[in-house]
Amino acid sequence: MRIQHRSSRFMTRIRGISAFAFTFLALTLNNSAFANNSDSGFNQMLGDDLKAVFNKTMMIGEYRAYRDETKTNNYTEFHYEDGSTDYKEGAQSERGVWTIVGPDKICYKYPESKFYKETYCFFVYESEGCFYKYSLQVMGLRGPLNYDYWSSRAVRKGSGKSCAAPVS
Repeated sequence: MRIQHRSSRFMTRIRGISAFAFTFLALTLNNSAFANNSDSGFNQMLGDDLKAVFNKTMMIGEYRAYRDETKTNNYTEFHYEDGSTDYKEGAQSERGVWTIVGPDKICYKYPESKFYKETYCFFVYESEGCFYKYSLQVMGLRGPLNYDYWSSRAVRKGSGKSCAAPVS
């Protein structure tokens, strides 16, 4: 009986520590997201506005990280009205599919690709005509945890806009 009692106290202590850690983490992430969202200069694209950014549009962009597979961080992607795409990254070309999921995400899939096997979904934010894509991993409750954590960014071909800040 004594062993059960010790075990019970141990589990209560672990639950208490876990609850504290979870609360601390949630408050930290929530406050980070809130701080980064205020007066950020970034506007989240939602619903019909999100679709309008990409529909019948060639996006010219770059990834934050250099892509070893294609020896570049630049890409272009044309988004057709029927939900298909033509994607080009270095010498690699792919036919893909794009769709808006819920009110706030754009998702891509490349069914015949040897390289891109997953479904890739992003939250899109615009700043001065540059469209930044953020993966779920860098999102807080109120937006990106840090606006510098974008996966890729792009402009609409012919818009005259640019993503002025260089990739760091």
